Amino acid sequence: MNEPDPTQALANFAADLAFESIPDAVVRRTEDLLLDWFSSALAGKGARPVESIARFIEAMGPSEGPSEILIHRRGVSPLGAATANAAASHFAEQDDVHNGSVFHPATVVFPAALAVAQSIAASGRELLAACVAGYEVGIRVG
Repeated sequence: MNEPDPTQALANFAADLAFESIPDAVVRRTEDLLLDWFSSALAGKGARPVESIARFIEAMGPSEGPSEILIHRRGVSPLGAATANAAASHFAEQDDVHNGSVFHPATVVFPAALAVAQSIAASGRELLAACVAGYEVGIRVG
């Protein structure tokens, strides 16, 4: 009998996760983690390395886009926003950590999920489901 491929099972879980199937306690915890991450991102404002990264991204363009660099409130590409927001949120080192995987999920998951959600006009529920999937995959891979 063939064992199920764990990589495929994890990929299927992430691809198929619907907000309605996420337990309320997990949704509440994800909201708390998102707020914590957002605060960490704003704490990076004014830090020389973070400002340098954000300015570089803005200079490289595009000059406008659907996703926001939080510390400057400017719209850029999803890639640019995710990069700048990840740098900002990791600067103060106040983001969460999962000790078992030696992983800071918030810094990886939330910037990318938010940038994509903004670029496709996703709902808050869709954003939270993507974040839950990102945490689950990131921690299990770690």
